[in-house]
Amino acid sequence: MKKFVTTTYRITTDKIKRHPLKFVMISDLHNVVFGEKNEPVFDRIKALGPDAVLIAGDLVLGKTDASLKPAAAFLGEAAKLAPVLYAPGNHEQRMKLFTEEYGGRFSAFEKKIKQMGVSYLENQRTVLQIKGETVAVTGLDLPYKYYSRGLQRGPGRAELEHLIGRPDKDVYEILLAHTPRYGDEYFAWGADLILSGHYHGGVMRLPFLGSVISPDFRLFPRYGYGEYRKGPKTSAKKARPGQKITGSEQIMITGAGLGEHTMPLRINDPRELVVLECLPKEV
Repeated sequence: MKKFVTTTYRITTDKIKRHPLKFVMISDLHNVVFGEKNEPVFDRIKALGPDAVLIAGDLVLGKTDASLKPAAAFLGEAAKLAPVLYAPGNHEQRMKLFTEEYGGRFSAFEKKIKQMGVSYLENQRTVLQIKGETVAVTGLDLPYKYYSRGLQRGPGRAELEHLIGRPDKDVYEILLAHTPRYGDEYFAWGADLILSGHYHGGVMRLPFLGSVISPDFRLFPRYGYGEYRKGPKTSAKKARPGQKITGSEQIMITGAGLGEHTMPLRINDPRELVVLECLPKEV
């Protein structure tokens, strides 16, 4: 049976005032199934008791012969455990854009999951009230060109604001942004917490060097895996183990994902369920 690990990040923030919040983040499942109908994944989520499940894209497998039933079944079960907020990745985007290849299957899938109560966020923002705390979750759907291997520039802040508006400085802002390639731009936009996937952990991770390769074949990609922090006056850097957090930093987490496709290879790079404990400063 396929296995996965659970990685927990404890994030202190000035914007959560009294009550700790917990989220589970999932990315890059790509129709992979653990055990009987993903029961090990759901058992773990149930045991964690999150306030919401956040999906950072590529739950589906964007191949013409791939079924959408595994993703729909996964979302249906997840929605029984906690509110589910789901942002697209390049595989969802591909299936929706290229109807000559995929037909109307993705539109039917989208309609079905919304009926299940899943919030599918394509350049949309939703505000949650959880235990008296206010949290905004925005799902970014970048133009498809930004997944191109040859593209040299990323979306500027103005383009991001055109796509998803401006963040509220008084609210804890979570940005679901599938590709971590544009982490600098996401920080500049103003998210408090950025959640990405796409890189599958870099396929292989090396001590001191980190993630080896991205899906667009860039070696040792920036924001390849793990936690990154940016202070009000400092550039974004990889967080060190045990490093103290002040509460004013912006945080980016790139997960390794729960699945893979095409090249099912992982070396020192286990499949991963991410847990985010967002804490007020005094906790």
